[in-house]
Amino acid sequence: KTPHWPTWQARLSQLMRTPDPESFLPRFELMHQGLARHCAEAPDAALLALVQMSAEETRHYCATHAMLVAAVCMISARETLRWSEERIHQIGRAGLSMNLGMGHLQDDLAQQITPLSATQAQAVEDHALRSVEMLHKLGVNDEICLQGVRGHHLRAPGRLAEKTAGDQLARLIQRADIFGARIAPRANRHPMSVTSAMQASYYDETKSVDEAGAALIKSLGIYPPGAWVKLASGETAVVVRRGTTAATPKVAVLVNKEG
Repeated sequence: KTPHWPTWQARLSQLMRTPDPESFLPRFELMHQGLARHCAEAPDAALLALVQMSAEETRHYCATHAMLVAAVCMISARETLRWSEERIHQIGRAGLSMNLGMGHLQDDLAQQITPLSATQAQAVEDHALRSVEMLHKLGVNDEICLQGVRGHHLRAPGRLAEKTAGDQLARLIQRADIFGARIAPRANRHPMSVTSAMQASYYDETKSVDEAGAALIKSLGIYPPGAWVKLASGETAVVVRRGTTAATPKVAVLVNKEG
């Protein structure tokens, strides 16, 4: 069954903005299980919907971004990194909940045209630890998942095999977070192209190829579903499905060469 994405977007947005201790865990798990199932059964369709949603509007940025990051991470963990189902679900939950500590603020900032205030900047700086504190209080006790949330903004390049399980989650989320943030519009800037955002994820802080970022690109392709492309024929198309290689996606032509 195809998800009604605006409904999922609205539900997660409400969950992130006003997490209720009585109902958070079952509602969050229902959300995660639905997204995880769709990413496993129809990964191209999930990417197409979420990349398009991320590039189109800012009102529900926090929820849309969380779903995109979780989806990208779960697909990469399954298809390229070959992680176990347990670890795929851990990174899905971590990706969905990583910004719980600034749900309202993240939506506000997406529509704000002025620079961050000192208070806002501090809230952004502290949000990973705040998210972990809130998740603890809401009943989340998976330490690997929480470590992924805690470290998802750390600049920590290096081989995945040399990191702990939680730090591996954090690094993959960090790369997907960069990708998702750069394709999303803001009130004060246009989004970056999907291919440019992929490149930003590919290189680490030392300008070397990042193992986690490379896994994302291998999984999604250079032109992932949802990306707009200009064809050699002069036509404009949207990628609808990944192809047999990273550079040969299946596309749907929407604008002919005459415009």
